[in-house]
Amino acid sequence: QDYLQAMCKIIVESGGTLDKFIGDCIMALWNVPRHQKHHERAAVGAALDMQARLVELHAQWLIDGMPAIRFRIGINTDAVLVGNFGCEYRINYTVLGDGVNLASRLEAANKPFGTAALVADSTRSKAGSD
Repeated sequence: QDYLQAMCKIIVESGGTLDKFIGDCIMALWNVPRHQKHHERAAVGAALDMQARLVELHAQWLIDGMPAIRFRIGINTDAVLVGNFGCEYRINYTVLGDGVNLASRLEAANKPFGTAALVADSTRSKAGSD
């Protein structure tokens, strides 16, 4: 609970929109439902802040005798479909498209590379290098 609260707070404070929880994954969006200037920078900044906050949480969990956890981040910028999708049984506000799939694949690619975050060039080039 501490983990999800801390990570979601960072996402929301950076202007992100919480889309859903998928297992232990938090899917977040920037630049929807409202236009957000410099959304690429905001998403990357949130990822860095989340990594720093996890280090702080690990310190407390160590004191409390709890295990540390790791997370992986994949960030991509692309045109996607945004809206309410579903069927008569269930509808969700979410995003669909190849750009979403690439972000998911970047997140998964962290594991074999031993990295914590991978950012697509489409995001990196617009977010800046500082």
